[in-house]
Amino acid sequence: MRYGRFPIPNNILELIPEAQKVLNNHPQVIFAYLFGGLAKRHLSSLSDVDVAVYLVVNKNELEIKMDLLNQLSNGLKTDEIDLVILNTASLPLIARIIQNKKVLVDKDPNLRYSFESLNLRKYFDFSIKEKDILYRRYKIG
Repeated sequence: MRYGRFPIPNNILELIPEAQKVLNNHPQVIFAYLFGGLAKRHLSSLSDVDVAVYLVVNKNELEIKMDLLNQLSNGLKTDEIDLVILNTASLPLIARIIQNKKVLVDKDPNLRYSFESLNLRKYFDFSIKEKDILYRRYKIG
């Protein structure tokens, strides 16, 4: 959320355990990742906190997302948070997250491994087809 009211604090890396507590205590969160610049410990004035969560299947996904954002904002002392729900995210975004992740919560390791493996295989198949389509398109003009 980019409101600019509560910029990212200088000690954000020290507050990540607070995010872990919030996510671990939430009954709908099965596993969660930190990704983006903070996962690599790169901090700049434009940084935000990128978090991805996989949820128990639920019809109230929007309510859960808003609840998580509120709790994470309080724990991290910033509203500079981008929260991705992995259950409904696009395949390219999921692949990018998996490739650059730090695991924050892992309540079901087998499910997480299966999710990562399946989505990376799908993405690699997709990227081969995508490259072929783009090559043919630009070859023709």
